[in-house]
Amino acid sequence: MEVFDTIVDVVAGVLMLAGSALALIAAIGLFRMPDAYSRIHVATKPATLAVVFTVTAALLRVPGLTSSTKLVLAIVLQFWTVPVASHMLGRAARDAGLEPAQEWVTDETGDA
Repeated sequence: MEVFDTIVDVVAGVLMLAGSALALIAAIGLFRMPDAYSRIHVATKPATLAVVFTVTAALLRVPGLTSSTKLVLAIVLQFWTVPVASHMLGRAARDAGLEPAQEWVTDETGDA
C-alpha cells in the first residue's frame, strides 16, 4: 500500500505542476496576444485544462465521497461553462465592433 500511495503522490504532483504551467502560459498569453479574440482563446483553452489538471490532482489526494463528488462536479461545470462564456465574450467583442489583428479569410458569424 505504501508504493501505491507514493505513485498517487507523484501523479498528483505532476498534474499540479502541469496545471500550474498551463495557468502561467495562459497568463503570459494574455499579455502577448494582439487582439481581444486571441486573448479570449488564450484565456479559455489552457486555463480550462489547468483547472482540470489541478482539480484532478486534488481529487487524487482528497479522501471521502462528498469531497470527490464536488471536485468531479467542478470539472464537469468547467467543461460546460467555459466554452459558452468564451463564445459570448467573442460575440460581444464582435458586436462592439472590435476588429481582429489579422483579416479573417471568411466571416462565418453572420447575424444569427
